[in-house]
Amino acid sequence: MKRLAIFLFALQACALGMMAQDANTQNEQRPRRQRYVIPTDAPTQTKQKDGTIVINTAALCKEVRGYRDLTPVEIYIKKGKVVKVEALRNNEGAKYLDMCRPILEKWNGKKVADAQKLKVDAVTGATFTSNALIENVQEGLKYYSSKKKK
Repeated sequence: MKRLAIFLFALQACALGMMAQDANTQNEQRPRRQRYVIPTDAPTQTKQKDGTIVINTAALCKEVRGYRDLTPVEIYIKKGKVVKVEALRNNEGAKYLDMCRPILEKWNGKKVADAQKLKVDAVTGATFTSNALIENVQEGLKYYSSKKKK
């Protein structure tokens, strides 16, 4: 019985110590990172001097959200092939965005028609961010194809 009482006392002391530590942590206000407001009024398609078409998905994908907010990309297309895909400035954590960067390279060098058919898997641990990036690229390629046909 004595052992049980000592054990319960020790357990209660640990619990109280953890609660006090949580209260101290809550009182310490960490500075909040300033949210970046993503401009959705940028032109969707621009043409560079060398003939490269740049598709900006910020206005196209206003409803596509990553973990923290919009995750727009720019898709560079030259002579019917995807040259590169770049993530634009966003509010996703740098760690998660870095995990997703290899996804953006999957479309490089592919013809637009082939790139549209490409099935890319999300990255485990950054699922929301990678799914949003994939959807942005798919929508951007779809937009490019629809404008090219006209």
